[in-house]
Amino acid sequence: SKLKIYMYIKYIYHKIKEKFGSICNFGLYHDDGLGISKVSPRQTELIKKDLRGIFSSYGLQITIKANKKAVNFLDVTLNLSDGKYMAYTKPRNIPLYVNRKSNHPTRIIENIPKSINKQLSEISIDENSFNQAAPLYQKALDDREYNHRLAFTPSLT
Repeated sequence: SKLKIYMYIKYIYHKIKEKFGSICNFGLYHDDGLGISKVSPRQTELIKKDLRGIFSSYGLQITIKANKKAVNFLDVTLNLSDGKYMAYTKPRNIPLYVNRKSNHPTRIIENIPKSINKQLSEISIDENSFNQAAPLYQKALDDREYNHRLAFTPSLT
């Protein structure tokens, strides 16, 4: 069952942190994970082998891509070389929102474009990155009759 697999993954994540936590930093979101380390490519290959073995011992398979300079993780592209980040959307994944004239509570309707704007701003390092991602989301809002223009708002942190 999905719950059983989820519990395995949480347990496995704990085991991974126990074994590699001193040399690698790992993150997990449902069935997506990301790890970063400063070990050599050879050490990375050994870690990959160990990780596959850990997952295999529970009847699970894992896909590992290593020694990348940029990665897409969830809805963000992270450039590990220069520290920049920006919104990422999987190919053919078109955002779809509730129509502005729908029967939802006014507060919900009012907050949809604000939430999208906030999310895009938070996952964009700068205005240029924001502007590269915004057209897809702006079109989705326009298609649902929102009168909101997406605009970059820098984070206060």
